[in-house]
Amino acid sequence: MEVKKQIVKTEKVKESGKLAVLELGGAQHLIREGTELSVPHLSGEEKSKVKIPVTILQPSIGKGTATYRVIEHLKGPKIVVMKYKAKSRYRKKRGFRAQLSRIVVEKIEI
Repeated sequence: MEVKKQIVKTEKVKESGKLAVLELGGAQHLIREGTELSVPHLSGEEKSKVKIPVTILQPSIGKGTATYRVIEHLKGPKIVVMKYKAKSRYRKKRGFRAQLSRIVVEKIEI
């Protein structure tokens, strides 16, 4: 019996340019210009641009700003939760899909 594992890649990173840490939705993301991320739902329309403060790591450590563009709003994978009690025919099933936003980092400024 063959078991297949599904790997979901959420980040695409170009290996050139400035390196920075972006904090969005309670998580920190290592970014470069051109990085695509899936993050918790952000307010704002699709194709809108937003500037946000970041911590620059390369070429030198300091503060800066990053400009990102919201590509699309989407739903994450469905998570199913089951409740079950033995011998009583009690079963409950609930599903959940997280609201996500896909963004691309366009510019990092020092």
